[in-house]
Order: sequence, then C-alpha cells, then structure tokens
Amino acid sequence: MTAAFLRSLCILAPLLAVSMPAAAQVNAASQQASRVLADKGITALADGDGPRARRLLEEAIVADPANARALAQLGRYYQSHNQRDVARKYYQFALAVEPTEPDALLGAAKIDLADGKADGAKDKLRILRLSCPTCTQTADLAAALNSTSPANNP
Repeated sequence: MTAAFLRSLCILAPLLAVSMPAAAQVNAASQQASRVLADKGITALADGDGPRARRLLEEAIVADPANARALAQLGRYYQSHNQRDVARKYYQFALAVEPTEPDALLGAAKIDLADGKADGAKDKLRILRLSCPTCTQTADLAAALNSTSPANNP
C-alpha cells in the first residue's frame, strides 16, 4: 500500500466510525468551514497545487464528514494521481452521502469506463440525466461514453 493510501485510511477511519445520523448533526459553523475549505481545495486542485488541495479537502471532510462535494473532489485528486482504487472509495463515500453528486458520478463512471464496465457508466449517466440534465458532468460523461462506443471505434 502506498503512503497516500495509508494516510487516507487514517483520515477516513474516524469518519467511517461515525454513523450518518451523527454526521448529520455537524453544526452549521462546521458545515460552513467545510464548504470554505472545500472551495479552497478545489481552487488549489485547479491551480495544480495537489498537496495543498489534498490537505484542504481532507480538512473539509474532518470539519463535515457528510460534505459529498469535498469527498468527490478528493476522489478526483486521487484519480488524477493514478490511484483509481483510492479515488473509487472516495467517490463511493460521496455517493453514499449524496447519491446524485455530479462530480462523484462522473469520476466513478470514468473509472468504470477505464475498467471496461460501460454498463456501470451508463447507469451513472442515467442518474445524471435525471438529477442534473444541464450539468457539464452530464455532457462530459455522455461524450466519454459516445467516444468509447464500438460504433465510434471501428
């Protein structure tokens, strides 16, 4: 196991021990702090500052374990670092909290496609089309599925 994976497990262990009802009892100040940290982490990720992004997103999750957006973005971080198994776990956590989280659905679907599981990706696209038909994630996933279609790859 990689050090990053072990570090992730150390962070997630206390989160997994918390039941969802307990996670839902996070106070408003913690939720707000988590949103701010997640926004900063997403910005750092977009700026290419991976270590800072990971730290901020982890802090966001500690502040509010039910922050599906932060969980999904941490999955995106690990996916961009070719750690698909770790990314998949974060996407699963995000979808357990919020089954229609667009970034988690897109990221998990891209892993499905990379693993040759087009049916799983199609299921996620159906959810995106129902929950967020105008989201960029919906269009991105539709394009990714279309590009992997046998009709487009003779």
